[in-house]
Amino acid sequence: MENEFDNTPTAPKSGRTAPAAVTPIVALVLSVAACLIAGGAWLDANRAKNDLTQLFGGKLAELDKSNKDVAIRNESLLRDLRDAQNRVVQLEVKLAEFQNQRVAIEEMTRDLARAPEDWLLAEIEQTLNIASRELILAGNIRAAISALQTADQRLSRAEKLQAAPLRRAITQDLERLKAIPAVDTQGIVLKLDNLSALAATLPLAVPASMKDVEGQRAGGADEGKSDLPWWRQMWRDFTHEISDLVRIRELESTEAMLITPQQALFVRENLKLRLLSARTSLLARDETNFRDDLKAARELVGKYFDPKAKVNQNVVASLKQLADNAVAIAVPDIVQSMNAVRTARAARERPGR
Repeated sequence: MENEFDNTPTAPKSGRTAPAAVTPIVALVLSVAACLIAGGAWLDANRAKNDLTQLFGGKLAELDKSNKDVAIRNESLLRDLRDAQNRVVQLEVKLAEFQNQRVAIEEMTRDLARAPEDWLLAEIEQTLNIASRELILAGNIRAAISALQTADQRLSRAEKLQAAPLRRAITQDLERLKAIPAVDTQGIVLKLDNLSALAATLPLAVPASMKDVEGQRAGGADEGKSDLPWWRQMWRDFTHEISDLVRIRELESTEAMLITPQQALFVRENLKLRLLSARTSLLARDETNFRDDLKAARELVGKYFDPKAKVNQNVVASLKQLADNAVAIAVPDIVQSMNAVRTARAARERPGR
């Protein structure tokens, strides 16, 4: 009876605890299943990612290779374009050379077809052009007169050439040029160059360095000391010392005593610059500046250089003589002769002459 009583309550206990034992197992199974599903999904996603990465990497590699191929093709095209441009330039140069050769050949053909009178007119025109440039640039009247006289003499020997109007124009220009007082421009230029060369050796009013003079005097005194008694040598040295204490010189300008050796060099260079400026004014036929520069050069020589030196006196005289020259002379042109020779050439070159 007791056993039955004891077993009766145990049966219901085992029936109530069974669901509680099954729940953790189910949860564990579900968790494992979820983990497996999540792991599978992650593996699928990772595999897909790797596939996409490989796919994009391959596409990028193909694109990079394609870009390199395009760059190589572009460089090749650019190189071909440069070669084509160089060939075009070379062809243009050759074409220009061919055209120049053609023009030269045509000119040679015309020259060969000319008569001796045509050659004579061409040479006379060239001579007159040179004489005209000499007149305009340097005022060289002598050269222009010589050129006109030569042209007239050559025309006088051309019997077949009707050159009376041309010779009449040349004669009129010759008369105008001969009526102008001659100015020896080249001679004046040579004198200015000689004076500029002398500027470095002209003696100053006060020597640039008194030490050289004193050294020479001391050297001469030392040479004579050996021949004199001792008491006379002492007296000679004493008199030299006394004479050096006071030195009397007659100078027209006090500034000459104050210049240093360096300033003396500047004085000489300034004299050269004045003479060079006078030379430039002469070639430009600027008489005002020409005389002003010569006057300034004379003042420099008289102020800083020894007026008693013969060479300085000659320089001052030369500067005064040069300043008396008239350099601003109106030089006529020879346009009349040049127009006449051109008219004569045009008349001979006209068709049907």
